[in-house]
Amino acid sequence: MAEMEKRGIERHLGHKMKGFEANKVKTEGGEFAADLILFMPGMTGNSWFDNSELPRSAGGLVQADKHCKVAGLDKVYVAGDSGSFPGPDWMPKQAHMADLQAEAAAKNLLAEIKGKPADHTFKVELICIVDSNEKGMLIKRTETGSTLLPNCRAFHWAKRGFEKVYLRKYR
Repeated sequence: MAEMEKRGIERHLGHKMKGFEANKVKTEGGEFAADLILFMPGMTGNSWFDNSELPRSAGGLVQADKHCKVAGLDKVYVAGDSGSFPGPDWMPKQAHMADLQAEAAAKNLLAEIKGKPADHTFKVELICIVDSNEKGMLIKRTETGSTLLPNCRAFHWAKRGFEKVYLRKYR
């Protein structure tokens, strides 16, 4: 928030969207003028979920527990942005968080197949570098606290290096 304030970016948080006009955003908390509108809607479940027996959250995602196990189904697990998991409202749904959930889901499925306890969980954390193509700002948030390290060139290069190493295993 401080970084946005420093850059003169106004915020209008905590209000549900009602609609848009050419140069205006309307929310339940009022409306405001805008020269440019970038909108990212909340996530909902895939449409094919509607034709399945998968249990769903209020938002339409697959309902899972802290072990990534889909409620009420045998040997069915979910990870990432298709699932609804217990945790704080700020918990991310993709990237690093999806990796942590996928690891727990895979371990639990293998344990369940072997008849062992499926008790692996995932750590709830957000770790990212917000990159402006020249500099980057490191943000880390866990259930015990937050860290924000200032914009600097080193974080831009660290993110590029991490991406190269991370993606190598998928190429």
